Amino acid sequence: MLVDPSWVWIAALVTYSLWARFEALHPQVGQVGALAFALLGSFLFFGAVFLHEGAHAVAARSYDIEVQGITLVLFGGFTSARADARGPMPAFVIAAVGPATSLALAGLFWMLSRLSEGSATPMPGLFGYLGWVNLFMAVFNVLPGLPLDGGRMLRALIWRVSGRRETATRVAAWVGMGLGALLFGLAAFELSRGETFQAVWLAIIGSFILQGARASDRYVGIERRLSAGRVADAMEPPPPAIPAELSLSEALDRFLRGHEAETFPVVEGERVIGVISFGSARELGATDPLRPVREATVPLDRVIVVGPQEPLDAVTERLGTERAALVLEDGRLVGLITAGAAYRWALAGR
Repeated sequence: MLVDPSWVWIAALVTYSLWARFEALHPQVGQVGALAFALLGSFLFFGAVFLHEGAHAVAARSYDIEVQGITLVLFGGFTSARADARGPMPAFVIAAVGPATSLALAGLFWMLSRLSEGSATPMPGLFGYLGWVNLFMAVFNVLPGLPLDGGRMLRALIWRVSGRRETATRVAAWVGMGLGALLFGLAAFELSRGETFQAVWLAIIGSFILQGARASDRYVGIERRLSAGRVADAMEPPPPAIPAELSLSEALDRFLRGHEAETFPVVEGERVIGVISFGSARELGATDPLRPVREATVPLDRVIVVGPQEPLDAVTERLGTERAALVLEDGRLVGLITAGAAYRWALAGR
């Protein structure tokens, strides 16, 4: 799980607002007590957002779709997974479980609020607040425009009816752009009424949706370009290859030290037999530094390998956002491909 720096500001704002509220409404708990309840509220708020995104991830895994990770951002989060890899209806389910989870959490927190009524502590108010927050998350996320969950649900339904994923994405993106523009209009209206705080927040949310919708619309053209391209079009030069017979101590000194986060191909003659990293070389080299590199090599069957003529869209789907693949032709190393390189090639050709 990754946390975007913007989330820190939200966590701080939530904690401070709850602290001020509890201190004013429940002076008997004192400043320290109010802060403790505020921190608990922030933790539960953070947990609710994570459960929303976790529901997407669990649903994706139930369809055997790989999940690259979960990132929490300013207005919630997103789950990195190719949710449309199994067709429109699985994509609809994966999108829908997030708001459904938030709605269920809203009901749970309201029930806890009722059960804790009569308590002299801030707990009833805290649970009620979390109930409203989760209801807002559920309703906000089902708005029918990309990049929201509701936009993904709309895209899945249009894709199901029309049979055209590209058309469905464009329509959902256009609806998202219209929704963003509407929020900007509401922001201007609130500003004219002197409601500066509401206007600023509406403008920020509108900007978030508008930018996401535009990115989704641009991605349609990128996907079309990727489907027409081949790995050879976008691959980068191969990294330096390490001879399999080289000693581990020499490989560490010449290639690996200072490149701890990288992996290097290992070759016998001209054929690649696997890859080696600083960690795998040091682990074995610490006991016997003169042993050959081949003995610390990760075999090719555990490495992503592609051919130069494979379609770029299929390769980027396998790679996700963080990984790289060796490009081999008849066992020889001819290049390296990453999703970033593929997307740069696609954008350059637009």
